[in-house]
Amino acid sequence: ANADQVRVKGVELDASFIINKHFSVNGAATYTDGKYVKFTNAPLPLEETGAAVSFKDVSGTDLPGASKWAGSLGAEYTKNAKFFGNLGKFFIALDSYARSEFSSSPSASKYLVVPGYAIFNGRLGFRVTDGLSASFWGRNLLDKDYYEQLLPAGGNSGQYAAVLGDQRTYGITLKYSL
Repeated sequence: ANADQVRVKGVELDASFIINKHFSVNGAATYTDGKYVKFTNAPLPLEETGAAVSFKDVSGTDLPGASKWAGSLGAEYTKNAKFFGNLGKFFIALDSYARSEFSSSPSASKYLVVPGYAIFNGRLGFRVTDGLSASFWGRNLLDKDYYEQLLPAGGNSGQYAAVLGDQRTYGITLKYSL
């Protein structure tokens, strides 16, 4: 199966603002409209597995993996400081990422639609130009359960599987620069 023609149109906005010497904000937003212009021999959707036909015309339907809407928003606060004799900046930052639902199947299936989700991340630390920088970070701070992808199992068996999104994760990063 191979799509004869697809069309993707969209808009992306990306901005960063330095509010003052301590506070900055950044964000991005995208709108994507991806469609099959012509795809007459697409694989069957999961719920039609076992039908008398082997292919389906999905011309005019949405492309898989493309959310209509996605975006991110983040902010960081910094303050000049001295830490273990090094001049640098303490910082605290929060950011978020969200996307709307999307199909993860070439032929739209009601079982393979990934619901929209939002995750939040944060970090706190001290950074320098020369010397040791350290930061504590957390991803998916609210421990949101979400899917990266839903996909049919091999062999057109009518089963499906999921790729799970990252669970809440914490860590520390140490960086030494000369």
